[in-house]
Amino acid sequence: MKKIILLFLILTAFDLYAQEFTTRDSITIRLRSGNELSAIVVHNKGVPQPLPALVRYSIYASPQTDRYFNTLSSLRGYVGVTVYIRGKYLSTGEVKPFVNDATDAWDMIDWVSKQSWCNGKVGMYGASYLGFSQWAAVKKLHPALKTIVPQSAVGIGVDFPSHNNINMGYMLNWIHYATDKKLLDSASMAEFSDQKKWTRLFNSLHTSGKSFASLDKMEGRPSALFQEWLAHPSYDEYWAKFTPTSEEYAKLDIPVLTIAGYFDVDQSGAIHYFKKHNENNPGAKHYLVLGPYDHIGLQQLSMPEMVAGYKLDSAAIFKTYKLTFDWFDYILKNGPKPAMLKDRVNFQVMGENSWNHASTLADISRRHLKYFLRPEEEDGVYQLSQEVFKGTKTIKQKIDFHDRSDTISNKINTLILDNSLHIGKNSLVFETGKFEQAVKIAGSLDGELSFIINKKDMDLKIQLYEKLADGRYLKLNDDMLRASYSKDHSKRQLITPGVKTTVQLTGNTFFVSRKIAVGSKLVFVLGVPVEAGMEVNHGSGKQVSEETIEDAKEDLIVKWLPSSYINLTIT
Repeated sequence: MKKIILLFLILTAFDLYAQEFTTRDSITIRLRSGNELSAIVVHNKGVPQPLPALVRYSIYASPQTDRYFNTLSSLRGYVGVTVYIRGKYLSTGEVKPFVNDATDAWDMIDWVSKQSWCNGKVGMYGASYLGFSQWAAVKKLHPALKTIVPQSAVGIGVDFPSHNNINMGYMLNWIHYATDKKLLDSASMAEFSDQKKWTRLFNSLHTSGKSFASLDKMEGRPSALFQEWLAHPSYDEYWAKFTPTSEEYAKLDIPVLTIAGYFDVDQSGAIHYFKKHNENNPGAKHYLVLGPYDHIGLQQLSMPEMVAGYKLDSAAIFKTYKLTFDWFDYILKNGPKPAMLKDRVNFQVMGENSWNHASTLADISRRHLKYFLRPEEEDGVYQLSQEVFKGTKTIKQKIDFHDRSDTISNKINTLILDNSLHIGKNSLVFETGKFEQAVKIAGSLDGELSFIINKKDMDLKIQLYEKLADGRYLKLNDDMLRASYSKDHSKRQLITPGVKTTVQLTGNTFFVSRKIAVGSKLVFVLGVPVEAGMEVNHGSGKQVSEETIEDAKEDLIVKWLPSSYINLTIT
């Protein structure tokens, strides 16, 4: 309801009542497969000539809200169209997230482009699942589709339903939210947002020591889709088939604008699409906008002033939908290119109140600050040193899988800027000295972590903070990865116990840009997650979702080697 009221106020500001709109919300699009997709179309009566159409291709059937989004498009000189995937609203067939979207997109776009109100040009936009559906739509590119604007795009098999091959309990909540009903009603929203219910469930599974695969049965509604997803822990053909192949990326020559955030759970997906497109098509007309935004903020009409306790620089705050519609004007109406797109990669430097620009991610900088994990500790804090430790001393860590005290109620705080450093009980803290001059970093956290363990696998939790001069902690990176998938997300490579193993951080962590202030310190937190709300990797080598506490058998013993280091890219 709050969203509806907000949109109502926005539309009023656009002088909504001075214009008339034709709204049709019971349209069905016949597909060659025999199925039908339902669509909502809003067209400005005051503009009789055919116009470009802007399509939102959605699993979230909320007609009242979607009519408002379509009206926004109409106010900017387009026809607004929302199309629901199979099984949602009036669309026929079974709801199968991700499965049929690419197959149906060509017919859907073909239908839109041939309507009397469309001039034959189609653009697509939207966030989260609606970001994914755009990438599905370009697998077989329809000539009428001229551009896409994926915001916070879900990277299927990359960051959802697992992140770096680690399954998260949220996936079950989302399955029920997105698939149980044809419409998103108040009851669906209430259950989805019922944190007490889901916290109890995740904590119960965690403390019981049962397998992650038993989560759906514990919840009371066994889910075939949940089990199907768990059966594919690698990024295999099951996931890859939903989005473009290398050959399809190579042929993708339409302009693309990707918008993503440093604190967005789907940043990995957005960067994955950007990299794949550019790797396979060096001439790709693909622009990237990155800033200090989270998943919710990226779906709002304007970037908020605060994100999880962190106040954004004024330069970071822009109207998301203005950029989106200005882009459509540029591509579909030969308008000027949006001013903030000064190069292909555009990123906001936190703390500097500015934007930087580069032609590629690799061109941001080739200089690094290299810090080794030094095995010298004082008051529970180890050193991050630019000099490698010469001795043979290691940092020893013991993980007791039977200790299930890290439940959701006492897990790491979600604030980005906080007065305390909230870490898990199985984490180590490393700290630099104070910076004597400001340093500007940009990019993903790079480096190598070398260790010896007594098991066949383990998961890693990696965090990077700036400890400000006033003692507060600013979270810059918060990520997880599975050691056995660190080299190749499509193939599990188990660890040989007792033998040195090296995990590459490159390509496994989030992008962030920040001006580290004079007097600040950098804090690196390295841990092994044994937490509620996610799989627990007991290291047996079995499929992790099937492991139980019985597979723990003995504690995990980790010896972190002093050759381990992290790299920070300096711009």
